[in-house]
Parts: sequence; structure tokens; C-alpha cells
Amino acid sequence: MGSHKDIGWEWNFTWRKPLFDSEIDLAVNFLREVEGKVIQQQGFDVWEWTRDPTGQYSTRNAYNMLGEEAAVGSQEECFEKVWRLKIPSRIAVFAWRLLRDRLPTRQNLQRRQVQLTDTLCPFCKNEEEGASHLFFHCSRIQPIWWETMSWLNIKGAFPLIPQQHFLQHIGVQVDGVRIQRW
Repeated sequence: MGSHKDIGWEWNFTWRKPLFDSEIDLAVNFLREVEGKVIQQQGFDVWEWTRDPTGQYSTRNAYNMLGEEAAVGSQEECFEKVWRLKIPSRIAVFAWRLLRDRLPTRQNLQRRQVQLTDTLCPFCKNEEEGASHLFFHCSRIQPIWWETMSWLNIKGAFPLIPQQHFLQHIGVQVDGVRIQRW
């Protein structure tokens, strides 16, 4: 990514593909970060584990780091409960992906830089296709929910986010609000 010249190290970045508009700012920030870095000709490259003051990697540090990231409170509690439910694993995985907003909705695909010609819901063509819209708020999907709720004699409003619907049956809190059954 560069070479030593008479005046010192000179960066020579080449990108494998043209940058998306959203990546240009990231590239500029990266170039600013590395601009003042001194590259030594002598010595070897070494790995440094930044999660430990000594710079040394340990499985304990890695485990603790993962534990910290996973301890986000009630949301993580709900995932534990989803995994403990006696349901087929593919349904648990689907629920986990829905609750983490990791389904390939058009909104998520666009966020991941996938080029799409249209991000509108394929059913109603009125709003962007996100998980909340697709599963609860689409005008074409709501009649299915209303019919299902009437069969089960359930009354109430539709949830704003998927967690509010799916987690009410396993009794957890979402954003500090205890979710109760309808």
C-alpha cells in the first residue's frame, strides 16, 4: 500500500472497486488517520491486542470482550429465551434474525450497499420495505393479522417493532417497558 521514498514513506492506495458515495467520507477519514503515521523500515510487524493493556491476546480477554458486547440487557435476555423455546431451530434462527433486524429486507440490503432499483414494499408499494413494515404495518399484511387475532380472540394495537410482538409471549422488557400479553 506504499513504499519508502527519499522523503520517507509514501502511501499508494488502490481500491479494488469504485467507491460508493457513502464510502468516500470513510476513505477520506482513513487517509487523514494514516497521513501522519511513520512506517519503519527496520523491525518486524507485530500483532497487538488492544483489549489488554499489555497488548497480549488471551482467550479470557476475548471471552470477556464478547461477554461485554452480548450483555446489552433485556434484548439479550430475550434472545436467551428465544433459544430456550421448544421450537424448530430454523424458526428460532428466523426469530433471532427478525429481532436483530438481520433479515434481507430491501431496507437492510440498501444499508449494506446492495444496489436496488426499488426499496418500496412489494405488496403495498407505499413505504420502504423494513421488517416492521413488512411484518406488521403493510396495508396488505394487516388484514391477515386482524383475522388471526379475531380467531384467537385477541384485542389490541399492532406493535411498533417486532420485539414488542414476539417477546410479549415470553415476558421480557424492551427499552425499559414490560411487554404484556394482549
